[in-house]
Amino acid sequence: MPTHAFTIRKLADAAGVGVEAVRYYQRGGLLAAPDRVDGGFRQYSDDNVRRLRFIKRAQALGYSLENVAELMSLSSTRDQLRVREITRERVAEIRERVADLQSMASALESLVDCCARASDGSACSIIAALAGDQGSDPAPADAGLAGRRASTRVRGQARRRAGEVVA
Repeated sequence: MPTHAFTIRKLADAAGVGVEAVRYYQRGGLLAAPDRVDGGFRQYSDDNVRRLRFIKRAQALGYSLENVAELMSLSSTRDQLRVREITRERVAEIRERVADLQSMASALESLVDCCARASDGSACSIIAALAGDQGSDPAPADAGLAGRRASTRVRGQARRRAGEVVA
């Protein structure tokens, strides 16, 4: 019997996650579901709280659930080389994302500059770029391409969030 037993709700609260997150991690094999005790409830331990907190901290740093599972398994083997490899891969992904974000920021700044230089009554270069209007895009070619790439990425993220199928 654990020294400190938790119901699923108390476990979730102690770890700062929702009950559905606990169930999701159980289905994914990241957290074992203890056997049911009297009354049909499961009793979780302090170790389960620590495990959930580990998962959430790793996710906050951008590790995938697959990486989290591997890191948890490596914690018992002390394979520091593999832990470093996984973390270096994560750093590379972050740096790539930062570069993409910087490129998008530059493209948007170029669009703002074009918009500021445009005469009153002319078509808005920002709206034109977001709409993908080739003929009315007064932004420099590289900024227009980056702007279209950014708008495509934003639309794709919005569709995924909305649950649509992205072709």
